[in-house]
Amino acid sequence: MLMGCLEELSRRYPGTKFVKIISTDCIPNYPDCNLPTLLVYNNGAVKANYAGLQSFGKPCTPEGVALVLCHSDPVLNDGLTGGDSSRRSVLDGESKRLIEKLVAERENLDDDGASSD
Repeated sequence: MLMGCLEELSRRYPGTKFVKIISTDCIPNYPDCNLPTLLVYNNGAVKANYAGLQSFGKPCTPEGVALVLCHSDPVLNDGLTGGDSSRRSVLDGESKRLIEKLVAERENLDDDGASSD
C-alpha cells in the first residue's frame, strides 16, 4: 500500500529522490513488525523515520503520505522551486488533492444512496 503511494509521489515530485531496499539487505535481522519503514534523509543524515502504516493514516493515500513527509526535512520537491515557498506549495497542493478526493468519495456515496431509493 505504501509503495503505491510512494510511486505516485515520485511522479508528482521529480525533485525528490525515492529509493527502496529490502529491509534485511539494509539492516540484518530487521524485524518484520516494523515494516513498512520509511527513512527520510537530507545531506546524508536521517531527518525522520516512520515504522508501520499507522503514521500515514487510514486509508493510506498518496496525499496523506505527502502531508506527513512535509513535516520532515527535506520537504517533497517538485523540482521547480526551492525553500519555504516550495514547502507551502506542496502542502497547499496535497491538501487540495485530499479535499477533492474526499468530496468525490462523498458524492459517490450520495449518488449510490440516491439510486438505491
